[in-house]
Order: sequence, then C-alpha cells, then structure tokens
Amino acid sequence: MRASPPTGYLEIERALRLLALGDSDIWIASRLHGVDHPAAIKAATLLRQGCRQQAQAMLESTLAQLAGAPNGNGLAWFKNAGL
Repeated sequence: MRASPPTGYLEIERALRLLALGDSDIWIASRLHGVDHPAAIKAATLLRQGCRQQAQAMLESTLAQLAGAPNGNGLAWFKNAGL
C-alpha cells in the first residue's frame, strides 16, 4: 500500500504547473480554493490580488518543504511511497 502524499502537495504541484503554463490567475486561485493547506489559501488570495510572482514563490517554497527538504532535495514522500 502506498503512503499518501503530504496534505496539499498534489494540489500545490498542480497549481505550479498551471502557473508555468500561463493559465489565468483567477482560474488557478479557484483551483486552490478548498485545499487544506495555509500556503494554498494565501497563494489563492495573492493570485486574486494580481501578485502572481509572490504566489508562485510561496507555492514553490511550500512544495520544497512538503517534499522533505528545505532545498527541495529530500523528496521523502516519494522515497517512502516506493515510486
């Protein structure tokens, strides 16, 4: 049985992909609505205010932390999940 990813990990990763693709800030903010992670809520607010770069930086930092290392090199969840 695989372990579940950390809360909010998949949604935050998906939001970063949408940002990279150039999707609408408002649409991405709506995708983050309801995600059970404080950074997702704050990023959605920033996106609605037009602060795309600030939201992206916050999401990238959070994703690295959720992955298991401050520099993004841990990916503890993936190692433990047997992927």
